[in-house]
Amino acid sequence: MSMSHDDALKALQAGIAKADELGIKVAIAIVDDHADPVAGVRMTDVRFLFLPQAAQGKAMASVVWGQASGVLNERAATPMMQATNSIYHGQLVYQQGAVPVKKDGRVIGAVGAAGASPQQDEEVAAAAGAVLGEV
Repeated sequence: MSMSHDDALKALQAGIAKADELGIKVAIAIVDDHADPVAGVRMTDVRFLFLPQAAQGKAMASVVWGQASGVLNERAATPMMQATNSIYHGQLVYQQGAVPVKKDGRVIGAVGAAGASPQQDEEVAAAAGAVLGEV
């Protein structure tokens, strides 16, 4: 089961709206159930240039493990988590700010955000993810 590009664009818009509501600037990334990029955006005037990659890395970690990226932080240094990150060429980011998205009980992808506090990043990701399915 995949997500359409139309749905992904609507999700990005919902994430941007949430970021605007919170008064923050972020990058947002959406990945599919294979951790491949589907859509992304970097809001104007984000603070750091690496934020799109950080948002994507959070989303990738979330979909690989089927959990919100923040809960993965505690286990990030374990051999299993490090080995998995190695498989993904070090791209997984085990920091709060991404949520998996489910449809009919199955993970179909994840949304990640980066650029604000960890909690605000997760709020933005959840707002975008809600457009795509259950978060």
